[in-house]
Amino acid sequence: MKKFNQLLIIPFLIACGASQHTSSKPPKIVGNWQWMQTSGGFAGITKTPESTNTIKHLQITADSIFYYENGELTNSQPYQLQLAKSMLSNKEEWQLNETISKVFINRKDSTLVLWEDCYDCFTHKYLKMNRK
Repeated sequence: MKKFNQLLIIPFLIACGASQHTSSKPPKIVGNWQWMQTSGGFAGITKTPESTNTIKHLQITADSIFYYENGELTNSQPYQLQLAKSMLSNKEEWQLNETISKVFINRKDSTLVLWEDCYDCFTHKYLKMNRK
């Protein structure tokens, strides 16, 4: 009976260990994303569309990100996803570009999270916009 119980635990341990690793496939981020919240910084602030009276969204293509604020294009830049070690999570994560200010990205269902990789930086959350 002990051996049977031990055999039942092995798949559980393997599943738990596997969840600790970032997928070798980049997250699917192409599309339009509506800004929901920005939080962090030295003061630990939180900003939302309601608190700033600002509507922001990202349009992400296969190789570029377009930043919009209140319907106006404010910035655009090319990107290339690559695995890199995050200082905050201490593991391999998907990084947008290799620059001085590292920005990592993760998608879970319809939520996209971008975080600046430093202790007093910001985390930005976006919600996938429905196609019209």
